[in-house]
Amino acid sequence: MIRRFLAITAGALLCTSTAFAATTKAETCSKIVSIGSLRYVLYKPSNLHGGRGPTFLVQNPSERTGKRKLLIKDKNCKTISSFGLYATDQPYGARYYTGVPGGKYHNAQKLRSLAKGGYILVEGKNDKWVKVANPLNRQGTIK
Repeated sequence: MIRRFLAITAGALLCTSTAFAATTKAETCSKIVSIGSLRYVLYKPSNLHGGRGPTFLVQNPSERTGKRKLLIKDKNCKTISSFGLYATDQPYGARYYTGVPGGKYHNAQKLRSLAKGGYILVEGKNDKWVKVANPLNRQGTIK
């Protein structure tokens, strides 16, 4: 909050406070691409052996963001969850899960519910959003 004093006639002072509302840029997800159009990027609704929840694998180095956290948004571009980076290694590439630090643990059913039954968008490289048509199904490809 910023305080400032305004001089009024007769030399009296009035203390006024001005609060500046946070200005935020409207969220837009204008560059949406289907996960099927990307090579070696995979979404899985669960991680059966590790119990880390829904999985987002990015084997293709040209599609990796280098981020430790990827946002997950609904069709209206509202953030509903996130994937946290587990590891970047061979042969899997960058492995993201909702159930690791940086992620917000939700199972696939909860992601679908938060997306109001629609698709989800996963943060990609260069302002790209990767569309996963149904968070209950495995989609995409790996080597």
